[in-house]
Amino acid sequence: MIRTSFKLLATLLLSAAALGAQADTYPSRPIKVVSPFPAGGATDVLTRILAERMAKTLGQPMIVENKAGAGTSIGAAFVSREAPDGYTILMATNSTLVTNRYLYKELPYDPDGFARIGMVGVGPLVLLSSPKRPFNSTQDVVAYAKQNPGKLTFATFGPGTSSHLAGELFKARAGIDILHVPFKGATQALPALISGDVDLFFDMVATGMPQADAGKVKVFAITSPTRLATQPKLETLAEQGYPAFDLTAWFSFVAPKGTPAPALEKLQQALAETLQDETVKKRMLDMGIDPRTGTAAELDKQIKTEQPIISQLIKQANIVLQ
Repeated sequence: MIRTSFKLLATLLLSAAALGAQADTYPSRPIKVVSPFPAGGATDVLTRILAERMAKTLGQPMIVENKAGAGTSIGAAFVSREAPDGYTILMATNSTLVTNRYLYKELPYDPDGFARIGMVGVGPLVLLSSPKRPFNSTQDVVAYAKQNPGKLTFATFGPGTSSHLAGELFKARAGIDILHVPFKGATQALPALISGDVDLFFDMVATGMPQADAGKVKVFAITSPTRLATQPKLETLAEQGYPAFDLTAWFSFVAPKGTPAPALEKLQQALAETLQDETVKKRMLDMGIDPRTGTAAELDKQIKTEQPIISQLIKQANIVLQ
């Protein structure tokens, strides 16, 4: 009995020592940050802004890799298979952690199978129209769609993404029939919109508004319940006759399940510090993204709050499971 107790105590002490050593040495090499959208899109730009600043706190480079497609499923599946050592993390969106579970019959990853690092930010989308269409307002779009059911198309970042859900919610609230055309991200959808290959697109502020300001696309409304401080003249869809229209994209960092607590704690501290950096905050706000706390608790709350809302929206919109 005494010998067994000594063995148990020795094991516990060794484990504690190993954890302590890991906490002291992590990170000792570069950290891979997976962005599940193509380079140049809002998610990718945000990921790179945060990674650059977090790297200063962590003392190691954070290298962003793009693994786009399937509504973030490709990037999420990749990270879920990586070693849980703190050296690979994922920029996860509402698609990754909430929507995909209700949209796909089978997923190559478990939405609940990640270790939470923290909540990053939330941002609305803007309703854009091709310059080749005669629309000058949301009302014009709706009127045309009602007279020509099924003829208009709307581009998205991909099935189950925030732009897809915004389009489906718009269809439901306006009582119109428009066709979903999925892309891998804004960098593919915007050229299609500008050329007139698609008619409409719910895009992030960061990528959509520069094109609108340049006169390459038309912008009609924003999907948040209140106007954006950086775009005060842009009306909300709620103001335009679609009460309680509220659909935003949100962003977070997660890691493979089983990532050691010391590594998660350092990543969380680096993220929280980064989100308090005034330069980072300004860049995010300019992108139309409201910075959050960077905590795992806020991320958990966001997921739990949104699950029943998104589940109901998918059912009401009759979105067919992929």
